[in-house]
Amino acid sequence: MSGRAWRVLGDYQLTGHDILGARTFPDVIAHGAYPVDIHNPRGSGTVLKRVPRGSFYDIPLRCLLPRDTDRLLVAGRCISGTHVAHSSYRVMPIAMATGHAAGVCAALTVRHGRGPRGLPYRLVQRELLRQGARLRTEPR
Repeated sequence: MSGRAWRVLGDYQLTGHDILGARTFPDVIAHGAYPVDIHNPRGSGTVLKRVPRGSFYDIPLRCLLPRDTDRLLVAGRCISGTHVAHSSYRVMPIAMATGHAAGVCAALTVRHGRGPRGLPYRLVQRELLRQGARLRTEPR
């Protein structure tokens, strides 16, 4: 093993700028507020940059949809994002929220007989909210 990190490239790749800028997305399916937390692979030292106080960033549904596939969703640490973004969204609460969203999306694709890209994101958001997810879908 070369030690090289492999990542899923989705319809959108979440970035460190998205996180540190507390970016919003219309197709939000989860939120995060954990800091960018990059550990030095050679030993001691950590880069720690915080999301603006009182803010959070959105994770769009597009990060769960791998490019060049039709009926596949990813969640948790596997969503589409850069190395910097991954250092924030890799934590368990965010992984659980994206897993919940992927499960809801998968169930709705079966119910509606279409792939995840053919499903209106508002349908996914509505079901997440019905199930008790904490999700802000209006602009901040």
